[in-house]
Amino acid sequence: MAWQELTLTLLEWKLLLALYHNRDRVQSRGALLDGVWGVDVSITTRTVDTHVKRLRDKLRAAGEYIQTVRGIGYRFAAEPMSDGSDEGARRT
Repeated sequence: MAWQELTLTLLEWKLLLALYHNRDRVQSRGALLDGVWGVDVSITTRTVDTHVKRLRDKLRAAGEYIQTVRGIGYRFAAEPMSDGSDEGARRT
């Protein structure tokens, strides 16, 4: 596998680090908002969804490691989800 340089915004980098440092643990959208964005009443939990989608797009195949846990939030998994068989998790 060849390495390829990737350009991320500061928020995308913080989001990736927050997920990775808590890998295999589900992070709620609220917890990610607090940890990555800090307290700001003008943003919503949908902001997290938008940034996760952009981050996954930039990561391409490696984006499969970031999994959605329906109704809760996201996690960085030890294994990428390739067949949709992960219970409670999906890629959005």
